[in-house]
Amino acid sequence: MSEFGTEGGGMHPGKPIIWPTGKSSSTPVSSSPQSQTTGQAKNVATQTAPTSSSQVAQTQTAPTTAAPAAPAQAAPTVARALTVEDVRAHLLKIQVEPNDFNTKLASLMLRNGVELSRPNFVKLMTMMQGTDKSQATQEASVLLLMKGLDSPQAVQVLSQFFAKNPGLASQFGALQEAAGNLTSALGMGKGLMDASLVSQLSALLSQFDETFRSLSQKANSGKAGVSREMMMNDVRALKALLSGIQTKAPASGGAEAQALSSSLMEFQGKLDGLMQNMLAQAILSQSGRQEVNYLYHQIPNAMTDPPKDLEIVIKREGEGKGSPVDPRNTQVVMSMETTNMGKMVVSMYVKDNKVYVVFVFSQKEYGNEGRSAIAKEYGEFQQKLADKNFMITGYQVKVDPAMCQIKPYLIPMLPGLENILKKIDLEA
Repeated sequence: MSEFGTEGGGMHPGKPIIWPTGKSSSTPVSSSPQSQTTGQAKNVATQTAPTSSSQVAQTQTAPTTAAPAAPAQAAPTVARALTVEDVRAHLLKIQVEPNDFNTKLASLMLRNGVELSRPNFVKLMTMMQGTDKSQATQEASVLLLMKGLDSPQAVQVLSQFFAKNPGLASQFGALQEAAGNLTSALGMGKGLMDASLVSQLSALLSQFDETFRSLSQKANSGKAGVSREMMMNDVRALKALLSGIQTKAPASGGAEAQALSSSLMEFQGKLDGLMQNMLAQAILSQSGRQEVNYLYHQIPNAMTDPPKDLEIVIKREGEGKGSPVDPRNTQVVMSMETTNMGKMVVSMYVKDNKVYVVFVFSQKEYGNEGRSAIAKEYGEFQQKLADKNFMITGYQVKVDPAMCQIKPYLIPMLPGLENILKKIDLEA
């Protein structure tokens, strides 16, 4: 296993998962052409046939005039797929207990191209300390490690986002409903608090309701987007105000007082949910390694009934802090719910103002319908991009349920490892 070693004692993600069997055999297990020729498989050690002790003795005592012994022939390299035993053996090597949980976590690290070293393993376990260590928590921890973040608080926010992710559209709807309930409760209990305070709060709730109602329309019209920073500041300010009002509201009393207290708590809970969503988006938009260096946004899409979310991932140029988005050389991924064709993802690969588009649908019948609809609208789509000085070089329609989710774009997997490592998960 030394050929996979690094200075930190881990397996480097940049190397292929091809392991030597330790046996001499002329029949390779792998069908890879490289593995069939000695010395061609990258990062796989070649082996030489052993020399017996009698042969050694003959070589040492033979006269100098004798013909030299034939050099030992190198045995063919044998390559095979990664197994659960390989992963567990490496965990032992880096002094990590090879139990089922650690083996599955190691599989997830490899699947995402994270070096399987003891320092990285310790960081992940530290970030997950005190959590349920669920699949969503593990995915959040690995992604944060790839982004160079070491925050247990961020793990909790991101794992909740991966596990539930209600979406901005549904959260806006819930907030509007909660705001209406609070406005009604304030009207019913006018005598419970200062009249001027009730009037000002009612006006503020009405303003927020209008803001939430118009966000989807503005986003879909292209007039304005959803400013994450401004929204988070507004939510924090409103939460602080409501917390102050909660202390002034009567702690007990009749039905009106109970309704007011319940409505205040409900609205603050909805604000907390919205804040967690916005924080998760901000965390996902943090810079990091090139494969996870992107901007992520959710935008309510009013073109569906009920409104759903349009999720957007935009790749940054390079990696690390301060890496910009080059609109002429990037990849834009949009995930959306459609009314008649279910969930779909549109990926636009932009290179020097030239755009290639891939449409992905979740089911075959949706793909067939989508192919027809895209063909009809293709000319108009071309013209709209041409107006922005972009040229479409072609497009493709695919059916892939897995790639119709946004998570594979947020946590990209190394190609070719998914099936192997899923098997390891099952074996573990």
